[in-house]
Amino acid sequence: MSVSGVLARGRAAALQLMRDTCVIERKDGEPVLNETTGVLVQQWATVYTGRCRVKSSGRAGQGAGREAEWGEREVTLHQYTAVLPWDTPEVIAREDRLTITASEDTWLVGRHLEVIDISLNGAATARRLLVEDREG
Repeated sequence: MSVSGVLARGRAAALQLMRDTCVIERKDGEPVLNETTGVLVQQWATVYTGRCRVKSSGRAGQGAGREAEWGEREVTLHQYTAVLPWDTPEVIAREDRLTITASEDTWLVGRHLEVIDISLNGAATARRLLVEDREG
């Protein structure tokens, strides 16, 4: 059995676990002031849409997150691993925003997760991103 064959089977199996759909976006320009609300609004450009899987990145019992100041409020930051197909184009970068658009776990749908790290591994079965939930 060749390494290429093992990787191909592993990549096919990883795809079967990707039952969610997500969109990954990148900031597009500077925030613009909404004259009606007085709030700065960031525009986003889509860089990826497709299959994904989001799972906890912490060990059992250690998923409590960490406290941090975000903007002008205290939040608890939780980290997750987002898994994308192995053949995902090289378009994703740190500070991109991943949003789950469809999932059996309705708590995930619509939540914005920030890409904080990208895993590189030539023998991986999928692309893995470390993402952080900054919405608390």
